[in-house]
Amino acid sequence: MAPTPINKNKVVCLVNGRVHRRSGGDFLENLDPSLQTVIMRDYPEATSHDFICNEHQVKFRLEVLDTLFHLDLQKNFTVNDLLNEELTKANFEIHDVEEQLQTQETIGERVADKVTEFVGSWAFILTYLGILVVWMFVNVSGIFGVEWDKYPFILLNLFLSITAAMQAPLIMMSQNRAAHHDRLSAKNDFQVNVKSEKGVAALHEKLDHLMMDDQASNMQIQKIQTEMLGDIQILLNEVYQQNQDIRERLDDVEDQLDDFEETFDSFEETLDSIEENTDDEEEEGEGMANAD
Repeated sequence: MAPTPINKNKVVCLVNGRVHRRSGGDFLENLDPSLQTVIMRDYPEATSHDFICNEHQVKFRLEVLDTLFHLDLQKNFTVNDLLNEELTKANFEIHDVEEQLQTQETIGERVADKVTEFVGSWAFILTYLGILVVWMFVNVSGIFGVEWDKYPFILLNLFLSITAAMQAPLIMMSQNRAAHHDRLSAKNDFQVNVKSEKGVAALHEKLDHLMMDDQASNMQIQKIQTEMLGDIQILLNEVYQQNQDIRERLDDVEDQLDDFEETFDSFEETLDSIEENTDDEEEEGEGMANAD
């Protein structure tokens, strides 16, 4: 039921039942929906045509701000919990591949690595070539009177075959270690990439939350704060106007007191003149009595 206006410029406030000017507030239908919700929560029988003064609008807007702050805080906590949960799921252990291989390698693997490193160098090629040249030259020329492996160098071929047969497993061992190193590095890189992707996705979620939810809430809060400042300014103007009215009334009272003082002074002067005339008449009457 709509409030009954006192007159066209004054209405009764829903909250305290006091009479206010229409400019000192607004009707419920003209207020923000969030503010209407808070007012209807405390006054369920209120209608859209009820009047709310600016003073109580400020109070209800403060309640709306408090609700928005708590909702934003709860949303932030929820988003942070979800992001932390996702990051915890992607909490892969990152290893130092070199250190892991060094702690696991055996003496044989170290020897295989050293042999493979030497075989794959120019030092091995030149040394091996020098041994072959000396071997063939000595056995062909007989320079020292010794020919332990005549042409076609059957013993040399056996030596070369044994060397090749021994090199192949050592090289394969080193290649296996290299392949194992590559597998560990690939697995480690994959885990790093997955963790980085989860972190980037978490940052995107936070940014989206800030841009969508928090920005909308901040705009709503700024709007309510602006309305509150407007209501406070209206209240200050009303207080200023009331002070002006009181000052004018006080001035009128002072003027009336001044007029009263002037009237009182003139009345006293009149009484004094009457008393003087009375004294003069009494003196004249006494003089005439003495003369008789």
